[in-house]
Amino acid sequence: MTQGSFVRRRPRDHDGSSTAELAVFDATERLLADTSLQDLTVAQILETAGLSRANFYHYFANKYDVLVALLGRVFDESYGTDAPWYTDPGRDRARRMGSSLEQTLEMWSEHGAVICAVIEHMHSQPSVAAAWQRMFERFVSAVAEQVTFERAEGRAPDGPPAEMLGAMLVGGAERAFYVSSRGLDDRLPAIASVTSSLSAINEAAIYGGRTVRRTAKKRVPVTAERRSGRVIPVPDPAADTETAQGILQAMRELLLSSTLAELSVASILKKAGISRASFYFYFRSKEDAFIVLFREAAADIVAGLSGVADVDRKDPSALLAQVGNWLNLDGHAGAIIKNAVHEWPRLPELRVEYLAAMTAMESTLESIIAADRERGIAPPGPPAGEFTATVLWTVERTIAGSLAGEAHLDDLDAVTAMVGQFLYASIYGTR
Repeated sequence: MTQGSFVRRRPRDHDGSSTAELAVFDATERLLADTSLQDLTVAQILETAGLSRANFYHYFANKYDVLVALLGRVFDESYGTDAPWYTDPGRDRARRMGSSLEQTLEMWSEHGAVICAVIEHMHSQPSVAAAWQRMFERFVSAVAEQVTFERAEGRAPDGPPAEMLGAMLVGGAERAFYVSSRGLDDRLPAIASVTSSLSAINEAAIYGGRTVRRTAKKRVPVTAERRSGRVIPVPDPAADTETAQGILQAMRELLLSSTLAELSVASILKKAGISRASFYFYFRSKEDAFIVLFREAAADIVAGLSGVADVDRKDPSALLAQVGNWLNLDGHAGAIIKNAVHEWPRLPELRVEYLAAMTAMESTLESIIAADRERGIAPPGPPAGEFTATVLWTVERTIAGSLAGEAHLDDLDAVTAMVGQFLYASIYGTR
């Protein structure tokens, strides 16, 4: 185990190299290729590994313990001593950061099922969250130190705190690789399709954009047809009754102080003052009711991004103001979105709605980017579709982290301002 290893320090003196541990790792990774961690059982791991229950529990407490140890092993093998943080900030650090993107691509290509399982359960399993956060923080620190160095050397402009910027870029890469690995976004059909966009995004975020040679070209309007994407489904008419609306309002209020995972149907019944039979007449579960709430919030967010098409995008202040309106998540909407961004990878029906909203926003932003590149006010770059998707997933992951109060992202107002500047620099290149 290397110094600074990602492998979790377990109570027993086991470093992941015993025959039994290796058999468990191999079996778990093979099973995760076709089975979700939620459905995976210890019995399946034992059968595939050819081990007894006693063998397994000598090393691991449960399947999540296996996942944490396996995650450490994957990162140790993928980065080893060539990780960016093993060099001082400067040219060599920059080179290693570029190389780490290729290493990350290789890691996701070979071990994507493991990383996906971690991401899908880090909000529900504290041990998984802690393991992922240790890795995440290493990369954030490496990026932040390099940003600070580049600013001191006069090669990068001042901007948001370096750690906040690093958290956005590392989180954006995490999300882009995740959705492409899981095949969740048609604009990112393979994990290799995100690398050029991530490189362009990093350049824009750190150095303030790319040099743009603007040429006078005819205005290409962003029409309603060009904006159109996948339509967000409207709520079931059956939910549009006084009782159903009472249930939904009770949930809105409860979600201000409780997560969806913590919320019980009993607490909703008490808050709404209705019977259990009335609840189940309208909704199959609390998740079913939550989807209706999410549809309403998502429709407003999609409409907010559509407003970007109507502003003078040659005026940075006008664009940044509209982005601020788009990302305004005050009140009940913020609580709903906060829960949605954490739960969508885990809940299949919510995932469908969430991806529909992302697709609609991608269609809008892609049409804006294509039109502005044609007009000459946005520089050429990676293909508009994959670039749009990578940019929006970076924004989504950053806002998700801020709503969760993650380290370096806990100031939502500051994060929103950073995201607006990032969008402008990524698309229009302000240098």
